[in-house]
Amino acid sequence: LLLDESEARRVAGLYGLPVTGIIGLLLQAKQEGLVSSLEEEMDRLREQGNFRIHDALYRRVLEMEKEE
Repeated sequence: LLLDESEARRVAGLYGLPVTGIIGLLLQAKQEGLVSSLEEEMDRLREQGNFRIHDALYRRVLEMEKEE
């Protein structure tokens, strides 16, 4: 089940279910070779999906994966 909203995260926490956000899924996809560029994917999320990614998180992800 894929949900990325605060209420879903809260309920998952009540049941002790693991929670991974969209950035975590992108990181996993990159590590598995399913995504070639996190920067491109995050930009696509921002531009086409109107998804908000804090600039500090955006930079940190790129630094972690040596894309910056």
